[in-house]
Amino acid sequence: MPRYLIERQYLLPVYQHLAIEAPDLDTACREALDDGQHDWEDAQEDYESSRPATIVSAIEIAAEEEWLIANESQYERSGLIYDGSRELIEIPREFTERDPLAELAEVLERSDCGKGRVLIDGDDLKRLKSMAGMGIDQ
Repeated sequence: MPRYLIERQYLLPVYQHLAIEAPDLDTACREALDDGQHDWEDAQEDYESSRPATIVSAIEIAAEEEWLIANESQYERSGLIYDGSRELIEIPREFTERDPLAELAEVLERSDCGKGRVLIDGDDLKRLKSMAGMGIDQ
């Protein structure tokens, strides 16, 4: 039976609230984006707004390489995926991060009642609110 080495990830929002004195908003925004001016030491991780886990890449592991997986660190396993000696396998779309606009179009198409109207059920409403970064209760 084949074995695979798979990289999965979820995107975790990390945020800061910076108080910046500047002559205008453009200057303040440029400074806020300058990592040299502001480090991320006091940043907050927002686990509640993280995106769902997705599959980023995968390779098939040859039988003679299985010992590598058992004995290597997480960092070394990442190197196995990206060292260029193995071909990355195409990941089925259902396991990769979805394009929010494509997902919105899919919901609207499925919910089309005709005459330019849509009827959104509870699950789709939750999904749309999640895509928009809104809490379920909003």
